[in-house]
Amino acid sequence: MALLDRTWDFFASTKVASWIIIALAVASILGTLIEQESLYQDWRPPHLYYPDRYGEFWGNLFMKLGLTHTYSSVWYVALVLMLIVSLVICSLHRLVPLHRMLTRPQVWKLPHFLRKQQVVLETAGDLDQAEAKLKRAGYRIWRDRECLYAEKGRLSRYGPYILHIGLLVVGFAAFAKALPGWDEVRDVWIPDGQTVKVPGENFAITNHKFTMELYENGLPSLYATDASIIVDGEEVLRRTIEVNKPLSYGGWDIYQASWREEPGVAHLRLVEADTGQAVATIPFDLRDPAPEYAIEGTDLKLVVLTYLHDFILDPETNEPMNASYEVRNPVVFAEVATADGAEMVGRIALAMAGGQQAVYMGPYYLEVERVDSRWYTALKLHHDKTVPYMYFGLAIVFVGMLITFFIYHWQVWVREENGEILIGARAHKNRFALTREMKRLFGAPQGEGQSSNDTA
Repeated sequence: MALLDRTWDFFASTKVASWIIIALAVASILGTLIEQESLYQDWRPPHLYYPDRYGEFWGNLFMKLGLTHTYSSVWYVALVLMLIVSLVICSLHRLVPLHRMLTRPQVWKLPHFLRKQQVVLETAGDLDQAEAKLKRAGYRIWRDRECLYAEKGRLSRYGPYILHIGLLVVGFAAFAKALPGWDEVRDVWIPDGQTVKVPGENFAITNHKFTMELYENGLPSLYATDASIIVDGEEVLRRTIEVNKPLSYGGWDIYQASWREEPGVAHLRLVEADTGQAVATIPFDLRDPAPEYAIEGTDLKLVVLTYLHDFILDPETNEPMNASYEVRNPVVFAEVATADGAEMVGRIALAMAGGQQAVYMGPYYLEVERVDSRWYTALKLHHDKTVPYMYFGLAIVFVGMLITFFIYHWQVWVREENGEILIGARAHKNRFALTREMKRLFGAPQGEGQSSNDTA
C-alpha cells in the first residue's frame, strides 16, 4: 500500500506532469528535426542512409537512441503512457473534490469570510432584492437563512479537465501508433508504364510516367508521378502525385518518396558470324527478361538459359551469382534454337557492360545495339487509423481551452444584517469585470480585500 500511495502521489504532482510534457515536447521536436525512417526520400536502408546523411557518429547514435523512429520507440511510448497515467491521476485527485464543492456549495458564511473576498460591498437592502438583481444578471442562486450564494460560469472550472480528456484521447491515439496495423507504411517501386499490386490490398498502382524537372543549377525542382489506382483491372482514380501532394484512396495516403534510374531494355542484335549481317534486333528486359524470344523473319528463337543482372563469381564456389539487386553487370547465357525447339543451333554468352564481345558457339552471336534507361518511381503508402482520434482529441482540447479561457467563474456571497446586506465576490478570472458588475448591481464597492480560499 505504501508503494501504491507513493506512486499515486508521484503521478498526482503537477511538477511531474510538467516534466513529462517537456520531455515529450523535446522528443517530438527531435523527431521532427531528424528524418524518420518511414518518411525519408531515399531507397537506401536506414543503416546506410543515416550515417551518410548525418555523419558516421551521429547517424549511428540517432539509430541507437531510436530517434530515427521516434514516435514508435519504446521510450517515447513509455513517456506517452506516463503522461496518460499522470493526467488520469491528477484529474481524479482534483476533480472529485472540485465537483463536490461546486455541486454542494456552502451558502452560510460568516461576515469575516465575505470581507476577505476580492470585491466587498455594503449597502442598504435585503436578500430578496439582492436575489432578484443577481437572477437578472444570470446567476444561479442558493439561500440558507440570512445568507445567499450566487454563481455563474461554473463550467469554466471544468475546462482544464475537459482539456485533460482531449489530451488523453490524443495520448491513446499516439500510443495506438505502436500497435500492429494502426500505423502502416509501405514502399512501392514502380517502373514507368507498369502496374504493381499493393501487397495485402485489393488495388494496384499504375505508373504512367515519372517526371523530374531540374533547376538551372542541376538540383531537382519537381518529382511527380502520373498514377492510377486499379481495382479488378479497372481504373478507378487517376492523379498526379507530387512531393507533399499525395493521392488518397481507401484510407491510404500515397506520397511521392523517391526515384531512381537504371538500365532498362537492352536492344540486342543477332548477327550472322560469317557475314556480319544483323538478322534481327531483340528487346531484352534487363530486370525481368522473357524465357525466350522469337526471332522475326526466321524460324529461330533465342532461349535464355541463365541471366544475372549483376554478375560475379562466388569467391568460395566459383559459381556465377548476383552481387546486388542493381542492374550493374548484366550477363546472359542463351542458345539459338529452331522455333519448335527440336534443334539447338548455337550457344552465346554476352556480358553487356563495358563493350565486351560475345563468346559463342555456332553461326550466330549477340551484340549490344543500345540500352534504354528505365525510370522507377518510389511511392510511400501511409495508412494511419489514429488520425480521426487525433483530430477528435484535439477538438476536445480546443473546446477545453475555449471554456477555460473565455468563460469566467464568478462567486458571490450575500449576508443580510440589520437591514443592510454585506456582499463578498470572487472571480477566478477577469476580476475587473466582476468589480464592474458588482458596482452596476449594488453600487460602488466599499473596498477590496485579498483573495482567500478559507471557508467558514
